Amino acid sequence: MTVLEYDTFTAGAVDTSKWVPLQLPGPDGMWSYGDPQAKVEARDGTMSITVNPFRLKHDQIHMFDDPKHLLVTPQPIPIPSAGAKISAEMAAENFNGNADDLTDGWIGLVVGDFSTGMIFDWMLSATRVGALYERLPIPGVTPEGGSFSYLVQSPFVSINKPGEFRACEIALNPKARSAEWTVDGKPFFKTADVPVEVQSVTLGLIVCTLKPVGPGGSTSVHGQGAKGSWRNLRVTTG
Repeated sequence: MTVLEYDTFTAGAVDTSKWVPLQLPGPDGMWSYGDPQAKVEARDGTMSITVNPFRLKHDQIHMFDDPKHLLVTPQPIPIPSAGAKISAEMAAENFNGNADDLTDGWIGLVVGDFSTGMIFDWMLSATRVGALYERLPIPGVTPEGGSFSYLVQSPFVSINKPGEFRACEIALNPKARSAEWTVDGKPFFKTADVPVEVQSVTLGLIVCTLKPVGPGGSTSVHGQGAKGSWRNLRVTTG
């Protein structure tokens, strides 16, 4: 078994060799998910990102509108055919929003294969836990009509507390085309019908909403904010 601790989170600030704001192509060029006013620290083994209030928004495309700050690994991490487990401890705080509604403001661990559009995320608000399983509608990547988005919550393990760290894990098995979410050692959600074989993933630390764009544009920003904290980020193979 091989365990990779991707970042020790002790540099004081973002290690730019390990984390960069995600950029994706859009109809008007590249869209960056970095809020220049976000407060980011990496101390004593914990990375924290505070965006208060939320500022980034897009009035037409929800996958650009929702992320308020998203740092990702510059290079994808290979996933062997036998599979891998990605794990981290995470905590969330909400400001001036509805913490009982994950879509209003959440922090999470992104596990994404942007070469295929597949996303396997953990989501936390100050009071809720959820899993996000989706395929982004990336032009030239995702087949027409092939995108989807599912937010999963469990009535048994979905309750959270502000600032409380939860041990979150995602297990990917490319050969079986399966993904399994586990929190604090308890099964949370599993899918065995991943439409593609995921061979590598980009990891991300995200502060986000999950609101549809309305007839008048973005509905994701109304003065609320959130803080996420992450520690013990590891990739286990073998």
